[in-house]
Amino acid sequence: MSSLINSAMSGLSAAQAALSTTGNNISNYNVAGYSRQTAILAQAQSTLNGGSYYGNGVTVTGVNREYDAFITAQLRGASAQSSATSTQYQQISNIDNMLSTSSSNLSSTLQDFFTNLQNVVSNADDPSARQTLLGKADGLVNQFQVTDQYLRSMDSSVNTSISASVDQINGYARQIANLNQQISKLTGAGAGAEPNGMLDQRDQLVNELNKLVGVTVSQQDGSYNLSLANGTSLVNGANASQLVAMASSSDPSRTTVGYVDAKAGNVEIPEKLIASGSLGGLLSFRSENLDAARNRLGQLAMTFADSFNSQHKAGVDSNGDAGKDFFSFGGPTVISNSKNSSATTLSAQLKDSSAVQATDYNVSYDGSNWNVTRLSDNTSVKATAGTDPDSGQPTLSFDGLQVNISGTPGAKDSFTVKPVANAVVNMDVVITDEAKIAAAAEAGGASDNRNAQKLLDLQTKKVVNGNSTLSQAYASLVSEVGNNTSALKTTSATQDNLVTQLSNRQQSVSGVNLDEEYGALQQFQQYYMANAQVLQTASAIFNALIGIRG
Repeated sequence: MSSLINSAMSGLSAAQAALSTTGNNISNYNVAGYSRQTAILAQAQSTLNGGSYYGNGVTVTGVNREYDAFITAQLRGASAQSSATSTQYQQISNIDNMLSTSSSNLSSTLQDFFTNLQNVVSNADDPSARQTLLGKADGLVNQFQVTDQYLRSMDSSVNTSISASVDQINGYARQIANLNQQISKLTGAGAGAEPNGMLDQRDQLVNELNKLVGVTVSQQDGSYNLSLANGTSLVNGANASQLVAMASSSDPSRTTVGYVDAKAGNVEIPEKLIASGSLGGLLSFRSENLDAARNRLGQLAMTFADSFNSQHKAGVDSNGDAGKDFFSFGGPTVISNSKNSSATTLSAQLKDSSAVQATDYNVSYDGSNWNVTRLSDNTSVKATAGTDPDSGQPTLSFDGLQVNISGTPGAKDSFTVKPVANAVVNMDVVITDEAKIAAAAEAGGASDNRNAQKLLDLQTKKVVNGNSTLSQAYASLVSEVGNNTSALKTTSATQDNLVTQLSNRQQSVSGVNLDEEYGALQQFQQYYMANAQVLQTASAIFNALIGIRG
């Protein structure tokens, strides 16, 4: 009799555990990161009686968390890549919209400037035509600077976003390390039973961290160890490492990512090693898209202003004086790497604007030779060594630039040469007096327009790299940004579809299906009632036996 009662009681307990687990699944249906749980039932040990083993009911061996580590790892990898491409696409879309949808863009302003220059050609001695040209020149410079300032603001925004991302990464790493510690303690206290709720919390935090910066996850003694793709450790058991947003050693105006080392301090992580997650997308956008757009704009401004100045100085103004510079613009700049071992400095000057490329350069010394690398495509550039006739300093000449070297360099010293980075921000119209416009050729009169015609001819000359007109160069910039935006849009959509497919697979294992849970709820309810009926039967038999004895 006791065996029947014990079996019924164990069944009631098992049914209650199953109902409780099912109810918990239903209540957590909308909780992000929740993994469906299942009560695991097993036969209780049988009892030998009269040569036969009789069952003693059921026992609850645990509550399993439905989880597939392989699918989860696949989903994390796809999510990190999707986050990177999505971030890069969103950022470059802003540039694309600015260049292509503005009602008053640089192309129309440049065209307007040359249209009014045509009026000067037609009426070289008309002060109003000349004055209007100066106004249009101011408008053109302003449009250059508005476009440049937009790109500079995006650069500043990227710096801010990198700093914010690093703070979030550090926060997630600390929380995951803390959960590792708690899970370890609770698993020990539960004799190996895992705290499923905390496991879900930890996985959800890892997923959020993974969207910021792709991480590799390994498991040791129930704890997660997390690292970046380059091997930099973020979490090791209960210990969390710290990343830091720091000024780049090659360019202090750029915020980059490093890690804190107990002995070496802040150690910079090469940006190419952070390629996934939204942080990787930001870094890729800056190096692949934003830098290119800024340099293309700077190249256009420098080439236009320098070629216009050169031709303007070949003419004569209304006073019979030789023409002077019409525009001013910023020249090349050089930044010394903060890790350089020597006090050597480099300076750069423009020699041929038509040969200047839309890129920055890395100039490094290997102990015996100087090496020049074009950063836009990481190709080596042949530099011609020489000596500056004025200062006597050794020089390197490449791509329309001359770099002067002052001091004795140390091995591994490096410098970043920016030919056009400040061309627009320092651009201005130098001439304010319409009489100073050198429209005439040498020895020409006030109505002579021969030099003005040559200035107008610059509109159709291939002055940019010797293969593009000014309008073509701007159109090429717009086209390049548009093509990159379109390609990233397609890639982003493809990655999103992959994430959706893997997420559906993951949810088929770990997700809560209300229809299934409702069916299980009815099943376990009947299971409970059936065991209650067994208990009621045992009670009736027991009462009957007591009655017979009485």
